[in-house]
Amino acid sequence: MADHGSGTERPPGGVRRFGPLLRNRSFRSYFLSLAAGETGYSVYAVAVIWLALRISGSAEFTGIVVGLEFGIYALTFAVAPFVDRVANLRTILLIGYPLQGGLAILLGLLATAGALTPALLLGLVAAISLLWDFTWTALNATPPRIVAPDDLFAANGLSGAVSGGNQIAGFAIGAALLVVVGPADGMLLYGAFNLLGAALAVPLEARLARAPSRGFSAEFREGWEYLTETRSPPMRTLVSFSAVQGLLSGTAPVLVALVAARRFAEPLPAYGILFTAFAIGGVAGSFALGALSPRRSVGAILAGTTVLEGILLLGAIAAAPSFVPSGIAWFCVGFVDVAFYTTLLVLLQAATPSPLIGRTMGNTYLFRGSARAAGAALIGVAVSSFALLPVALGLALTFAVLGLGIPAALPALRRLAF
Repeated sequence: MADHGSGTERPPGGVRRFGPLLRNRSFRSYFLSLAAGETGYSVYAVAVIWLALRISGSAEFTGIVVGLEFGIYALTFAVAPFVDRVANLRTILLIGYPLQGGLAILLGLLATAGALTPALLLGLVAAISLLWDFTWTALNATPPRIVAPDDLFAANGLSGAVSGGNQIAGFAIGAALLVVVGPADGMLLYGAFNLLGAALAVPLEARLARAPSRGFSAEFREGWEYLTETRSPPMRTLVSFSAVQGLLSGTAPVLVALVAARRFAEPLPAYGILFTAFAIGGVAGSFALGALSPRRSVGAILAGTTVLEGILLLGAIAAAPSFVPSGIAWFCVGFVDVAFYTTLLVLLQAATPSPLIGRTMGNTYLFRGSARAAGAALIGVAVSSFALLPVALGLALTFAVLGLGIPAALPALRRLAF
């Protein structure tokens, strides 16, 4: 049962929404565990991209590594039925986090010994990403089990802000490790944070009473039937639009590294600073959404941030190599990117029956994750073939058209709310 009371009282407004959440023992455990995991992942995200660039010297290979990571994230649709079967989602965190940590430590040790090859890097990134599919799905299925529907925006906003703040620390630590000792120690630290995430998840009680299992294949079909047949919200339209936006947002992590490497005299410090600015923007976006809880403006947020992210990516690249304008632009990219995804996540959590949450998240991310993988891989090829600025201009124009055109053609998307 969800640990949130009757839900009959109207929640307080603004930042006062966060107080009752922080008094919820399971919610505290959930978001602290999430924050530890996100801190570790931010170190990993900084280190793995630069490690790929360092051992290969290739923009294409760097894009392939990030594309592989995002592509395997898209496989959450295959693991989601198993997640929905778990009575207490804590179980997945207590298994997944330590296994991810162990593989990250192995990756770090291989890099330290000079034994890490491109093939080994791809294999370990694939294994870590596959385990992440389980922990990510479990974490996203947790809030509806532990808080009331009216508190979902606040819960996701607060969790995003707290984990995002820890991400900032993680990016800063990762950037410092890159400059001082290289990316290998970042992998070791990522492993340690995963172990901490498991320890913090111990008090979590994210239980759900389930009907007897009808078999994997029947439950697998049930998840897809919900996605294809649900009209309120219009799931097929929502999934399609999420995939389009994912193609754009998947380019951002690779572009940060390529801009730092190609446009700044000191690439490593630039990379750390710009990635940190991107993370700070994500914190601000998460906190703003949590405090405002814009339940009646979901469609406008999804459409508007799609247009804005392309424009802001163009601005971030045009501003280089000037640190201050570049940092501001990457902050704004992070703000709108997290605004889109957090809004999508809250809508799915609010609209989906609790027993179907994991499958809905996983099935939706099949399309979004595949698009992000394609975007990350293709941006590396594009930047190898053309200059950064024309590539960014093409992205901005393409997604401005899509961000304006899709909602214009699909009125149901414009009216999204809950």
